[in-house]
Amino acid sequence: MKAVPVASSAPSLGVWLARFTPGQGFVLLAVFLLVLPWLVPNYQRVFVAEIFVWGLFAMSFAIVFGYGGMLSFAQAVFFGAGCYGFNLGTFYFGFNTWGAVISAVIAAMLFAIPIGYIATRVRHHHFLIVTVIISVLVTTILDSGHWKWLAGPYVTRSLTFVPEVPLGIVSFSFFSEMVAYYFTVIMVMLAVAVSWLLVHSPFGRALLAIRDNETRAKLIGLNVNRLRWIMFVIAAGIAGYSGALFALLARFTNLEFFHWTYSGKAVVMAIIGGVGTLIGPFVGTAFYLLSNEYLSQFFQQFVIGVGIILLLVIRYAPEGLWGLFAGWVRSHRSP
Repeated sequence: MKAVPVASSAPSLGVWLARFTPGQGFVLLAVFLLVLPWLVPNYQRVFVAEIFVWGLFAMSFAIVFGYGGMLSFAQAVFFGAGCYGFNLGTFYFGFNTWGAVISAVIAAMLFAIPIGYIATRVRHHHFLIVTVIISVLVTTILDSGHWKWLAGPYVTRSLTFVPEVPLGIVSFSFFSEMVAYYFTVIMVMLAVAVSWLLVHSPFGRALLAIRDNETRAKLIGLNVNRLRWIMFVIAAGIAGYSGALFALLARFTNLEFFHWTYSGKAVVMAIIGGVGTLIGPFVGTAFYLLSNEYLSQFFQQFVIGVGIILLLVIRYAPEGLWGLFAGWVRSHRSP
């Protein structure tokens, strides 16, 4: 008699992951991030924190494009404005860390108000062209030398002191990589939480309606231009917020952060990870920066490989790596 194979009672990885609820998944992620700095060397703690900062920058694009339907190449302008706003708050107004971060967000949003008013009045490829032109104009004007008071005597300005985070009667110094890591991760997670509340609010649902069918959104009474403008300014504030966190972490700012090519990096990282979610940009950023960190040791033109991967993602996984993973987990959930 032929033996009948008995199925293993151990659940597969997909079934095991499918058992987790979103809340449990976030708790598991929080625990992992809590213990991660104790598992990696000192220099890698700052690198992981940098992934979170650039992931937040990519998320600012994902919000504009994934939820607002606007392919913006101006996010680098607001990232740079956040860096320079941080400089203004620190060097000219003498703010502490909290005040400098707030001034960075305000600077980026004030910068975005006139830019967004112009850009959100056009659609499709015209919007893309306008944001690229604005980015080039801003970079050219700042590079002319008449605005050096923003960044100091050179296009690069370094912090002349080690940043500190005041919390009541105690203060934590960025001299410790642990402080830099935990502060950056917590600040980024707070921004993600606020963004999640925003995109799941009636305002976020209205934006999705505009993205899916603008004509129908107008027919039900939505002020399309105003909603797009508000979302554009909010996303600019998030980009400026990430610029301030980068200035704290790297302790320098540079004029090149205004260049549209940095917006292109945000586009690439967000698309690789998935622009339809808030987590996808962080996945894409981790993939991009890890590839940059390790593949560049073996391939001088590693960007070509990233480009090929981007093409494959667009063709076979339009929802990005995170969307591909989430779909795989959903396929293992019991009906």
